[in-house]
Amino acid sequence: MAVLRQMVIPVTSRFVNSFIIQGESAILIDTGTPGYDERILSTMANKGIKWSDVSLIILTHGHYDHCGSAATLREKTGAPLAVHKADAEAVRTGINPDLHPIGLKGSIMAGLSRLVKMPVTKPVEADILVEGEMDLGKYGIAGRIIPTPGHTEGSLSVFLEAGCVLVGDLIFGGMFRQKAPDFPYFGYDRQEILKSIKKVLDLNPKIVYAGHGGPFTIDAVRRKFLK
Repeated sequence: MAVLRQMVIPVTSRFVNSFIIQGESAILIDTGTPGYDERILSTMANKGIKWSDVSLIILTHGHYDHCGSAATLREKTGAPLAVHKADAEAVRTGINPDLHPIGLKGSIMAGLSRLVKMPVTKPVEADILVEGEMDLGKYGIAGRIIPTPGHTEGSLSVFLEAGCVLVGDLIFGGMFRQKAPDFPYFGYDRQEILKSIKKVLDLNPKIVYAGHGGPFTIDAVRRKFLK
């Protein structure tokens, strides 16, 4: 049985965050952009985590900046890859889904993204298609995967019983205040985002880790979204 003593190890850059969760074994949450595997594997080595220690790779959603190194890390670690069924096609094809802006900042970022050539993401077939909640005990981690749609239809979060939650792009750090929680720039349904954030808050975690910016205190998230 997984134990509660586990460590969240962020793998950060200016653009995106991935995470290593170390418990009885290790799981990876998101794989960053193409080429980000080198940063993740280097962090693992510095923490004394072997490739064979990785029991699972979880993608919080199918955007290229979160699944860009999934194929490489799956090959190197041999760990199964999990993604929500609704986002599996993006991972399978390597094609970034359409971006649906939320608010002015999202519209600005969408306009800028059209001026930039997106990196090529190596396609990969997921081993596990998530549809509902999924317990992580068999992978050596005390926690569970929770569907939190809104940013994409298949967005996932990971709740750890030690008292934190990793939400992918459900919540963004601000453009200039990275520790201030805000809506993501993109999402297919703003109301679904709010419902998913409420689901996260109902878990009463101590800290919220995000794919961009953060981490956030639970009080900061409540102040922003429970007005």
